[in-house]
Amino acid sequence: MSNAIAYRVADFLKDFEPFNFLSYDELVVIAQSIRVLNLDKNKTLFQINDALHDSFYVVAHGIIQLMVVSDAEEMLLNKCHAGDIFGLRPFFAKNNYQMTAKAKDDCIVYAIPITVFKPYVSKNQAVLDFLLESFATNSKNQSDKMAKGLITDSIAFSENQSDLLYFQTLTYNRSPLKIGIQTTVKDTAQLITDNLYDSAVITEQGNPVGIVTDKDFRAKVATGRVAISQPITQLMSAPVVTVIENISVAEAQLVMLKYGVTHLCVTYDGTDKSEVKGIISEHDLVVAQANNPGVLLKEIRKSTSAKELKSVRDKLTEIIQSSLQRNIPLTHIQSIAGEITLALVKRAIELAILELGSPPARYAWLCIGSQGRKEQLLLTDQDSILIFEDVPADKYRDTKDYFIRLAKKATATLEKVGYKLCAQNHVASNMLWCKSLTDWIKQYNSWMNTPGEKSNEISSVFFDYEMASGEQKIEDALTEVIFKNAKNNVLF
Repeated sequence: MSNAIAYRVADFLKDFEPFNFLSYDELVVIAQSIRVLNLDKNKTLFQINDALHDSFYVVAHGIIQLMVVSDAEEMLLNKCHAGDIFGLRPFFAKNNYQMTAKAKDDCIVYAIPITVFKPYVSKNQAVLDFLLESFATNSKNQSDKMAKGLITDSIAFSENQSDLLYFQTLTYNRSPLKIGIQTTVKDTAQLITDNLYDSAVITEQGNPVGIVTDKDFRAKVATGRVAISQPITQLMSAPVVTVIENISVAEAQLVMLKYGVTHLCVTYDGTDKSEVKGIISEHDLVVAQANNPGVLLKEIRKSTSAKELKSVRDKLTEIIQSSLQRNIPLTHIQSIAGEITLALVKRAIELAILELGSPPARYAWLCIGSQGRKEQLLLTDQDSILIFEDVPADKYRDTKDYFIRLAKKATATLEKVGYKLCAQNHVASNMLWCKSLTDWIKQYNSWMNTPGEKSNEISSVFFDYEMASGEQKIEDALTEVIFKNAKNNVLF
């Protein structure tokens, strides 16, 4: 890029965050490496599952739309206007893009190479903080005060759910290889190989003083820069970057980016003056991201068997357990668990439909009781009802038979996934709880207007529901009847 163009680009960038945290001379240097992209209307810059680019992007002119796929349809998450940054995933993650960036109209976009910009990020806390927040929100327009939810490159969640997603804890090696400072490079390499590790912590009097990784052996030993007979202190990276236990995914990403390292040493108090408790690697971050709720929802939509759905359910268990250990508010955990449970139920129903063929009538599958209230965590059962639209009398039996078979297949799948059947048989596969809208309206009218011995049990189960699959209008019709009956109904 010519100097004249570089200065024009720098003049543009200096008015927007995070570039206004840098000096003008620094912006000119960065601008000289920037590529200017001209995107025609509806042109896609990157899409879901594309390999990560070597750059992130700034809108210079026009509007870029960011979209994800929800229920097999593209859903608009955000619009990026002039000065907005997007495509930050290469900074914070290793897996492919989780959203699509498409030009709404003719656009000009600046592509800023990650390698060029990273040094300015690592030495400028304000820039780092902005990028980390932008990765989470994807919208920094000052006029956009309505965007309360947190939108990540994985999935959109409500404000409460995002706390759990973004501050999820890490699973890492809690028994790292520790060696003394007098150990030779050769002996260290042998120990790493024998223990199948990719790193070792060098300690003195129990405290970490350095770290060596596979990369150090390739870059320095294999090239002859460091002899295998020398002490490991000649090869190690020091000082070691230390963090506290139970650090979150976001915090670990931030620290690695700030110091330009691939491993973090976990110590008792987070300093290099205390005992080593573990090692966090970049690989651990990738694994953690594979287990976040957004990715789990995507896995559910791709699952084709009960075995695959059970694998997702097992990952949900890990998220719940680590969140409880981290003292994340229970309401947040329940919210995430509830959404994933609903998604699992929906997919079980879809798999049953794929096997049986299209339903003969519109329907609504409602999760009821604790599942409907999203109160479930680890060991839970399944409670549900199925409502199908009214059909002619001569088609009623065949229609109900289809939905009974559908419910039996779906509930059996969920049982294999880990959701046992309700002990009281409050499930859609029970003929009592699979019927037409008119029959259900009669049922609720009876419960509300002539309560009996089991009223307490019924009211705590059948009056709390949330639709997992089907037609919203059918659920709305039932809800309208309930509220109508509840009005001025003192007995109920």
